[in-house]
Amino acid sequence: MESRRLAVTRRSGWILLTLGAILAIGAGALVYLVLQQQSVAAAEQARREVLAQQAPQVPVIKLPVAARPLAPGNTIGPDDILLKDYPVNLVPVNALTDTTQIENRILARTVGQGDPFQKSMFVGERGESISQEIPPGYVLFAFPIVDLLGQSNLIADGDRIDLYLTLNTPLNAAATPAPDQPTTPTTALTLQNVQVLKVLRSEPREGATKTPATALLCAMRPEDAIILKHIKDTGGTIDFALRSPLDTEPFTTEPLDLPELIQRYMR
Repeated sequence: MESRRLAVTRRSGWILLTLGAILAIGAGALVYLVLQQQSVAAAEQARREVLAQQAPQVPVIKLPVAARPLAPGNTIGPDDILLKDYPVNLVPVNALTDTTQIENRILARTVGQGDPFQKSMFVGERGESISQEIPPGYVLFAFPIVDLLGQSNLIADGDRIDLYLTLNTPLNAAATPAPDQPTTPTTALTLQNVQVLKVLRSEPREGATKTPATALLCAMRPEDAIILKHIKDTGGTIDFALRSPLDTEPFTTEPLDLPELIQRYMR
């Protein structure tokens, strides 16, 4: 009985010893594998660092790009712009690099997320349709230049003008209009603070620095465009007056005819 107990104890000891040896070998193998992986990773990192040092450094700039997709008509705000590192040699030729050139401007076409901003994307830039510049509720009306101020090349794109009209009116304003009724020229300030979107000019001649203006493209309300067309088609005389940009309120003037002129200044 005693010998059997000793045999069982001896067998259990060998089993524990064998298990311990197996665990020790496994732990050693695991440590070896971990050290090998760390060694390989360290070698790879060192190789990348060497390659990075040897590779030529590509210069980059902080380029404003669209922070999200933007639709035409959007007014660009600070939240629409993201500064992104951009390789200098990949920057588009017409890209805008300063956020002050972008903020508060109106888009004329769609801009994708991450796209650099370019001048041609905005309303009013060369290459875009002039219809993009017409304010809502207005139309573009072309009026030929026939007066001295218009021919003097003083009016420029973006100026504001007033329109003075002279046409024949009945001498007796209270009388019923008739074909043979006596008339007198009457002058009045007709339209005020009209925006000139563009001055049309003739083709430049060789050696000329500035060509004569031929017509004004003006933004006006449809009801004012009807007045101007009627004047133009019925032989009224129009003269332009250049307006100060500081004068935004309408002027108050009375129409002037010959009897009124005599009464005011010749008596």
